[in-house]
Amino acid sequence: MKNKSKELLTKNDINPTKQRLDIADIIFTKDQHFTALELIDKVKNLGLPISQATVYNTLCLLEEKGLLKAINLQNEHKFYDTNLDSHHHIYNTTSNTLTDLSNEKISFSSFPDIPKHLDIENTEVLIKVRNK
Repeated sequence: MKNKSKELLTKNDINPTKQRLDIADIIFTKDQHFTALELIDKVKNLGLPISQATVYNTLCLLEEKGLLKAINLQNEHKFYDTNLDSHHHIYNTTSNTLTDLSNEKISFSSFPDIPKHLDIENTEVLIKVRNK
């Protein structure tokens, strides 16, 4: 995986330091959602010598470069998503989990009036649920 991560970082003008490669190896193994704290826990559990500051800085850099999408749920939970394709989400407030929902599962009958000087770039639906 290291070579794939190195290629991904280099291609996006990110200096592939050992810490960044280790982080990339964790998060780009599959499409997934995670918080910074969950990533920090994974780093600790793997015994990697990476500081919290480095994790946060790397996440910011990856988001800035368009390799991660941030989903801010405005409840002190910010998720990162490695799936950059257009899709929607279901957020379970009980379990604090985020699940992908394909675009085909939601249809729009109409859109609100958008000012003429603006174009719709993307639509994203977030459905919040809780356990009964």
